[in-house]
Amino acid sequence: MSFSLYNLDRRIIFVCVFLGVAIPLLLPFSLPVEITPPVEAVYRQVERVAAEKGTVLLAFDYGPGSEAELQPMARALLRHCFARQVKVVAICLWPDAPGLAQEVLQATARESGMRYGEDYAFMGYKPGFASVVLNMGQEFRNAFAQDIWGAPADSLAVLQGIHSLRDFGFVFDLAAGSTIDQVWIPYGQEKYRFSLAAGCTAVMAPDLFPFLQSGQISGLIGGLAGAAEYEKLVGRLDSATAGMQAQSITHLVIIGFILLGNLLYFLSRRQGQRRGQ
Repeated sequence: MSFSLYNLDRRIIFVCVFLGVAIPLLLPFSLPVEITPPVEAVYRQVERVAAEKGTVLLAFDYGPGSEAELQPMARALLRHCFARQVKVVAICLWPDAPGLAQEVLQATARESGMRYGEDYAFMGYKPGFASVVLNMGQEFRNAFAQDIWGAPADSLAVLQGIHSLRDFGFVFDLAAGSTIDQVWIPYGQEKYRFSLAAGCTAVMAPDLFPFLQSGQISGLIGGLAGAAEYEKLVGRLDSATAGMQAQSITHLVIIGFILLGNLLYFLSRRQGQRRGQ
């Protein structure tokens, strides 16, 4: 018996993987999304702040390399906050984050009818990592005396009554690096005891579960899958859900080729044994 598929041209595999990505994006369909407790915990935190008419501090600590995972997460979180009339103050501890933050803030605020200075504010980037968090814990205006466009912090209605990290109803860090466990937890949450949750890339999520179990973070959104879960909770399916559909089909294609390769291997091995006999 001849197994011509045993020497399958790798370009055929590349084409199949390409189609596995392209078809779900061009012809969207629905796949089940199961909500996990860490993601639901973030949703409940925002709902709590909405009931208390509080303010959320949103930290953008990622760059263009993690945009595909974290930008949809930021968009879904902002849509939830704005839909529930939760005020948002955004900051950046990463130097390459301001452009991404400004883009998603302005676009989401525009579609939600939110007004700058009253419903949300963007304070821009501040270098220093731990020192910035410590300063915000003591007096927010010591760290961010003005917003990204130079307007004094005292002139922004959204910052009225905000003087410390404790004054925020909820702090959420969108991170592609180590700012969650090496900056926000030891120098922020542990010292000033505020409610902290995080969103991170999928590869980082397993390292943060111990902090979730210890209660140092109250919720966690991990990677594109977590962003898709949050989109479902918010009721607005967007790029994260579409990306997960394409990713799921591509995984099935790869698994199919792995199974096919193993099947052909055992069949060829069995054929060789028969020839030997």
